[in-house]
Amino acid sequence: MNPPQPLRALAWGNVALHGAGLGLAWFALRPGSALSSLPERMAYLAGSPPGWAWGWGVWMLCALVLVAFMAVLCETLPEGSTLARLALLTTAAGMAVDLLCDVVQIQVLPLIAAAGPAETTLFLAAERLAFTGGATAANGLYTTGVLLMTLGLRERISPLARLAGWGTVAAGYAMALSGLLPSPELLAASTGPTIGFYSLWTVLVARDLGRGTSSA
Repeated sequence: MNPPQPLRALAWGNVALHGAGLGLAWFALRPGSALSSLPERMAYLAGSPPGWAWGWGVWMLCALVLVAFMAVLCETLPEGSTLARLALLTTAAGMAVDLLCDVVQIQVLPLIAAAGPAETTLFLAAERLAFTGGATAANGLYTTGVLLMTLGLRERISPLARLAGWGTVAAGYAMALSGLLPSPELLAASTGPTIGFYSLWTVLVARDLGRGTSSA
């Protein structure tokens, strides 16, 4: 069965939004991240910079289009595809965690930072919750979803698409590890490859399913 027409649109929507998210992460989110010193990021966030809210808002949209892409993929597979269903459930669970962590980033951290140095301990606790929740829990679930969907599609997509899926999984689990260590440097190093491989995966999967590709 050929995939519904929205699949290609969602693939390119993933590419566009994740690309925008990477750009905003570098210019608007980096100053408020743990890559900056504690006084610097608290001072930055105390002003509730619009770029901080917009940046995390874009990542929230990324979560929505990721799950939408998985949902449409499920419609392309035969009824009863356990791997596809598990992939959708896993990514949906990741989205729930991710959206909550993004709300903490947008609303809670600037509020605590504005209270000043007296609330440093509370700021660090909320920051760690958002960091580990987003990088490890949410991204770990997303990565597992891509793994399961790639396995479920293995007979219907090209070797190149499968390779992009495995690349997403490898880099994505490195991101998940960064939240456990915790290591902002590992997160920064693994985010680009994860998003790059994932974006390529969505486009190749949409292309292959549109062509009716079936390769072992």
